[in-house]
Formats: sequence, structure tokens, C-alpha cells
Amino acid sequence: MMQWISKHWTSILTGLVTVGILFYVYGCEPKTRSLIDGNRQINRQELQLELDQIIGLAQLRLVDLDKQEQFRAVILQNALILVQGQPYNPLGIITAIAGIYGVMQGSRNVTKTIKTGINKRKKSNGTG
Repeated sequence: MMQWISKHWTSILTGLVTVGILFYVYGCEPKTRSLIDGNRQINRQELQLELDQIIGLAQLRLVDLDKQEQFRAVILQNALILVQGQPYNPLGIITAIAGIYGVMQGSRNVTKTIKTGINKRKKSNGTG
């Protein structure tokens, strides 16, 4: 037995190292630092979830900026009308208010859709 081991020790050592590497490669999942918390290590699915959350938050902020810009444009247009000496237009104000209301309702629907999508992804990833 000892003669066989001493004769084939390189093959035995190569086999053991190969089995060890295979266990390491199969058992150790690749991880990277989190986008939100840099001290935490996360896998691919968690990274995708964080990325989706960041994109969803950015979309919400863009919708908020759009609402603010539209409201500002309405105020500036009405101020220009008053400065130019044209008579006060109540129908224009009502139209502006209806437009602002429509934009707000649309942004609420977008917000709900984004939050629903994020929650679905959390549930499908098993984190929610």
C-alpha cells in the first residue's frame, strides 16, 4: 500500500487539490460591496434589487421635478399675462388648476406603479 501511495502521490495530491477547488468554486457565491451600504457584501440578486430601488427612487424624484416645473410654468404664464396688461382670465386659471390636478394624479399613478413593481421584485427575490 505504501509503495502504491509513494508511486502515485502526485496524482493523489492533484486529485485532492482539484476536489478542494471544486468545493470552493461551487460553494462560495461571488459577492461585491453594496451600493447603499458599502460595508456589506451582497450577491448578484441583492445588487439587482438595490439597483431597481435606486432607479425607482430616481424616477420618483424626476416626476416630482416635472410637477414643480409645470407648476412654475403656469405661474409664470399667468404672471406674464397680468404684466402685459391683458384682462384677468378666470378660465385660464381654472384650466391651469385642472392641469396641475391631472399632473398630480398621473404622478400618483406612476408612484404606485413603481412601488408595486419594486414590491413584486422583492417578493420574487425572497427578500420582501
